[in-house]
Amino acid sequence: MKYFIVGIGSALILLLIMASVSWAGTWDFNPGQEAVKHRSDVTGDVQGAGYFMERMKVNTNNLSMLEYSHGSGTMDFADVLYDEQKTTHASSYIYWIDYTTGQWTRKYPGASSAITYTRQYDNVQSPTSFAYGTGWYASNPVTYNSLLKDKNEAKSYQESASMHRQVEYARALKGDIAIDMNCTAPTATVSGKGSISMKIDDDVTQGTLHIGELLSMPMTDAKTPKFKTKQGWKDPMIEIDNNYIGDFQVQKTMKLEISKSAPSWMEDWLPCCSGGFFDIPSNNFDKERGSQKGIFDCTCRNTSISTMKPAWNASMAQFPPEKYRYVP
Repeated sequence: MKYFIVGIGSALILLLIMASVSWAGTWDFNPGQEAVKHRSDVTGDVQGAGYFMERMKVNTNNLSMLEYSHGSGTMDFADVLYDEQKTTHASSYIYWIDYTTGQWTRKYPGASSAITYTRQYDNVQSPTSFAYGTGWYASNPVTYNSLLKDKNEAKSYQESASMHRQVEYARALKGDIAIDMNCTAPTATVSGKGSISMKIDDDVTQGTLHIGELLSMPMTDAKTPKFKTKQGWKDPMIEIDNNYIGDFQVQKTMKLEISKSAPSWMEDWLPCCSGGFFDIPSNNFDKERGSQKGIFDCTCRNTSISTMKPAWNASMAQFPPEKYRYVP
């Protein structure tokens, strides 16, 4: 397993950047997880005989991943974990029109994050005894006889999707698993994307293997943008529940991709008809409305007058003298 870590882990540099806590976005569903911008890389390589227990759980504002395993015997496993909160929403927001009131409403669209996890393992269960400490335990070794367990959970809250793989009561376990999750929030003009995938290759000896996938039925609200969903588990769109008991070799790939549409933007033929021109909500007013500003602040009139040949008498612009008056 050392070569696995050297090949992949050598390119990773431990980096953890913590920023100030920001507000929760309107479409962030992971309870209590703020969009704190950070990046974390963790690698591990373990070989030995005895008893082990590992638990790793990582959260972003809309994703979570859990790895939990334990057992006794001869162990050889390695893993690479990466998670990143790519963006926050403190300076990003989307405007949409509430058609019941006719008013512009500002919403935070959520932040973007990613989690990836890869693990390889070749474990054989057996009872293990050794002297634990001093005194009575020095002459009475402690015996561990724990069957193997290995569990993975991947959840994407904004997409209301989850994938699960769990091995229990196994005498031996060999294989690898890869998890990849990405949640990119939509913007005022660009749709967002969400993806979650799990690749499983397990060789289980005298154990149980469970593999599952769940995608809830989205529940849209006409008053909100299209990409807002609520978690509804009563009648899911996708429900996978596979169970294997005994000796099995299982290879399975699950991948789910979801597009989150940007909010609809409806305007009259002149954008100022929804209110004052310079009060129109925008993330970048000059870029989005620059071509129309001159009409409403009268700078285009002065530009037009300056280009007239012969020179236009600006003071008489609406009442041109005889020289400039059209005569049929």
